[in-house]
Amino acid sequence: MWGLKILSAVLSAGLILFGGSVLLAEGQESSAAKGGPVLKTLEDFPSPIQGKPLRVAGEYYSEELETTLFHPGTDYAQAEGAVIRVKHAGRVTYAGPDPFLGHKVEVDCGEDWSVIYGGLKNLRVKEGDWLDVDQAIGQIGYYPDIFGTIEQTHLHYEVRHGDLVQVDIN
Repeated sequence: MWGLKILSAVLSAGLILFGGSVLLAEGQESSAAKGGPVLKTLEDFPSPIQGKPLRVAGEYYSEELETTLFHPGTDYAQAEGAVIRVKHAGRVTYAGPDPFLGHKVEVDCGEDWSVIYGGLKNLRVKEGDWLDVDQAIGQIGYYPDIFGTIEQTHLHYEVRHGDLVQVDIN
């Protein structure tokens, strides 16, 4: 009964959620145009480093372990000491050592979205700090991956929605 009323209310309002996009009936304003929330997607979280990734997020076969593993982020080659700047504002939820990523910074970007920057040194932020777009958070350090397959300095960049790692399937 309630489900039918809610569905009816949504349809009469002209909103249909489809694949993360909001489709509106002709002549209606989006919630963003009215100052309401905007639905985020993985595309709203660009990497601070452009270029070809060394390893992308997703499954890969480890020859060392002879099994398929899941890599939760994308690793981008970058010179040691390069300054990393955030591409999305948010609150720092963790800044410090990580046994797999050297030092990392985790940022809560709101609406259950978060970003992890790993492979850092000389952190410039601490837990609780508010970050603005393009704010420096640290520098690239030398932390080879745990299996020794990537020996060069790199940024580990990971986007999560809730507890789920977001993987670009394009």
